This record gives sequence, structure tokens and C-alpha cells, in this order.
Amino acid sequence: MSTSNSLSSHLCPRCGATVFADVTHCGTCGQPQPEADEAPETWIGRVIDQKYAIEAVLGVGGMGMVFNARRVLVGDHVALKVLFPKFLESKLQRQLFQDEAIAAARLTHPNVVTVFDAEISRATDVAYIAMELLHGRTFKGLLKERAPMPVDEVLPLMVQVCEGLAGAHAAKVVHRDLKPDNIFLETQANGQTRVKLVDFGIAAMLDADPRDEQRRLLGTLRYMAPEQARNEPADARADLYALGVVLYEALTRKRATGKTLSAVINDSVVPPNTYLDEAHKLPPPLESLLLRLLDKDPAGRPASALEVKAELQRLLGTANLPTEPPRAPPAVMLSAAAAARASMPGALPPEPTLPVAPPRDAVSPPSKRVLLLGLIVAVIIGALTALLAAR
Repeated sequence: MSTSNSLSSHLCPRCGATVFADVTHCGTCGQPQPEADEAPETWIGRVIDQKYAIEAVLGVGGMGMVFNARRVLVGDHVALKVLFPKFLESKLQRQLFQDEAIAAARLTHPNVVTVFDAEISRATDVAYIAMELLHGRTFKGLLKERAPMPVDEVLPLMVQVCEGLAGAHAAKVVHRDLKPDNIFLETQANGQTRVKLVDFGIAAMLDADPRDEQRRLLGTLRYMAPEQARNEPADARADLYALGVVLYEALTRKRATGKTLSAVINDSVVPPNTYLDEAHKLPPPLESLLLRLLDKDPAGRPASALEVKAELQRLLGTANLPTEPPRAPPAVMLSAAAAARASMPGALPPEPTLPVAPPRDAVSPPSKRVLLLGLIVAVIIGALTALLAAR
């Protein structure tokens, strides 16, 4: 598991607005902010509910901490997400935490992180979620190093993201905060990479009663669908928009929209091939799919994650097919010097040396035997002529 390593901001317990750590009152609603919690390192060595012994800090975010913890009874290790105690007083934060636990409990899918346990403990006054401990890195870390990435490397990962989203949507769960930070690339024992979707902290249950209006605007603006930015209810197509933003960044290393709510809602998306040189331009069907994912209107996007997965798989099936090999010209040979030049890296194709047929009217020179025979004949004829003249 991995989260942001910054304590620079958190969500207001009352209205959900982002509040910086050194601010005492929310700038949106005026709510006094809770006092700062003790450092995460002070939790090392504690045992939570007599079940989880905290051994190391894995990450810290605006709402809580993630620890490497040992299960006391079993002896294996889990990732233990703990809500900052100060947020237990917030009805909104408690509801978000409860919704994450409910969402995680619904999901059993190879491409979604597995949750073992979730509790708001009255005995220890700690809210926690225990989940599988993953080994690998986030997609965000990969993008920082590699973007813009080749199509044949990105699309297989996005296929797995689609599979995870399809599993969540089938369970009537919308992630609502899909971004590179929440796409974990797990390194398996066989060396293969498996995608795991993590952090369903602001997930929405499609079959639940609508929550407070203040919950709708929660998320990461950079990956937020326009309907979320407009404070409207969001369904599974909001996750597909976020998928489009992630894919756009992976292929171009550019933002899909600007940095404001107005930009997310109104700005037109620049076609990705605008940023790419001729050698790296996307196939037209892939660019078309990407722009449909980023449609401002949910109705203009693909209908489901499974539909997107199918299109990506079709693109993978044709993207790497070799072109038809050139046919060798008939009766063309290379001289030894030309063949040597052809084998040099970066050499231009050598000029072919063609076999040259002799002109049809060419005459071979006479041989020595023919000349000698002609001379003998001439001598004999001359001698006979002289003999006849003497008589």
C-alpha cells in the first residue's frame, strides 16, 4: 500500500473542504479544526484491538496513516489503515470511513485490494481497515520515471484497471477517486505485474440512499469528472473519465485539463496526437477512444469498463502486427563492397549491381587458331597462283 507522504492538508470535518495543516478554521464554513495528532512513528509498537501489532509506517495522507502490521493470531503481515483520531469526532469523516469499509467488503476481485477486517473500536477509540500488504509500486511512480510511455506497455495495464473497475461497478461501487496514486502495480512471484485498485475512501454505493451534498465534491480535481466538479451525482462513467485522464497522462505526460474547477468543467481536451511527434502518434482508434473517455457529457463516454477493456484488447491485437516484408527484387545481386556497406548500422540501402547482358550486335574477337589457319590458306593460294602464272 502507498499513500501520499504529506500532512500539508486534510478535509474539514464539517463541510469536506480542503484545509491546510497550519489553518485553525475552515475557510469555507468557519469550522474550528481539530488539533494535530501525534506523529505516526509514535504508533510503532502499539497493538490495536489485541489483533494488529504495528511495526512500521508505510504512508501518511490527509485523513489517516497506513502501517505495516503483524496479525497477532496468525503471524502474517497486513497493511493497516488508521483514521486520524481527531476525525472520529466528524460525522462526515466517520461516514466516509464506514463507506470505504462497506465498499471494500463488497469487492472480491483479483484487481482490487483485498480487505480482511474493518472496525471503529470503542475500546481503543481507533478506526482501522486491515487489508492485504502489497509489494511493488504505484502507477504514479512509474509515470514519473517513464511517461510518455509506449502504447504496448500502457494498454495491458489499463486492461487490468478496466477489469478492476468492472468488478467494482458490478458490485454497485463507484471509486470516484481513480488516479495513478490509487493504481498499485503489484510484483508477483513469477515476475509479472498485477494491477490492484486501492483506496476506496470516497467510494459511492449506487444502491444506497444519496448522501449529503457536501460529499459529492470530494476527490482529486485533476482526475475529477465534470459532473463531480459541478457537484452532481456521479455514476460509473465518472470512473471511466478518470481512467481517460490517467491514460492521457501516461501517453503524453500532459494534463488533460487545466487546474481549476472551471477548466475541468469547460475546457476542451487537446487531442493527444497534438503533443506527439510522427514516430509516436497514437493509432486513430486509440485517440478516438481516449477522447470519448474524456467527453464532458457522461452520455458521450463508453457505456462500461468492459466495453473499454474490449476496445483496448482489440487495439493490442493489431498494434504490434509486423508489416508485410518487402519482396526481394528478381535477379538483383549485391557486390561484396555493397554487401559490406549494407551490414553497417545506419547505412543506406546499397545500390544494386545488376548483371549486364552483352549487346545483341557485339562480335567476339577472332582466336589465334583462326588467324593461323587463314594465313596458311593465303600462303597456299598465293603459291598456286604463282605456279600457274609461270606455265
